[in-house]
Amino acid sequence: MTHQRRARSAPGVRPARRSALFSWVLPFSQVTLLLALLVATLLVTGCGPKRSITGFPGQSTQEARPAPQQAEPQQPRTVTLSTPYDSREARRKLAPGKNTIRGTATARTPGGEVATCAGKPVTLVPVTAYSSERMFAIYGSDDKGTLRLGQGAAPPPVITNDDPRYLADHPQTVCTDSGTFVFKDIADGQFFIVTGFTWLTDDKKPQGVGLMQRVGVSGGQTKKLDMKP
Repeated sequence: MTHQRRARSAPGVRPARRSALFSWVLPFSQVTLLLALLVATLLVTGCGPKRSITGFPGQSTQEARPAPQQAEPQQPRTVTLSTPYDSREARRKLAPGKNTIRGTATARTPGGEVATCAGKPVTLVPVTAYSSERMFAIYGSDDKGTLRLGQGAAPPPVITNDDPRYLADHPQTVCTDSGTFVFKDIADGQFFIVTGFTWLTDDKKPQGVGLMQRVGVSGGQTKKLDMKP
């Protein structure tokens, strides 16, 4: 037993344990190089050191780059018209006449192709106080306007007090395959021509335009329109 106690306390045991511990310590130059490589790797992989922004006094700072968030869909703008709709006035201005309105409606897509109103309805709207205010609310003009539709466009405005008789009163035609339309037997007066059509983008998302243009006819004439954005 005396021999075992001396072996535990024999000189040389503690110095051996110290040398094993210090064998893990690297020279200062190697530590610096490893830290530099670690920082470079983190930056390349997008996990670089966090930057902080200044907060209010007494509050801790926050991460400078917030977590990505999906954009919230835009809410449609609401419009309340001040002019009441006069159905009898609109019908009177749509009485048969001797004029003709012919036209085309086209738009150039972002890919450079030409889209047309083929197969889409076109509406004839007589100019009244109500229709003028309505066109201005939608298109920003009561003479000529374009409403962007689909991907990347703001949603069309919502008219809170739109009269249901408005759309029911107005005649429509359909664009031909070549994107042309015609209204015959139109009375003398001022009218809005309204249409809209869409197409698909390269990533299969719908895009399009709504087109409005004002035109006047009288004396049995034929008026030609070339509607474009």
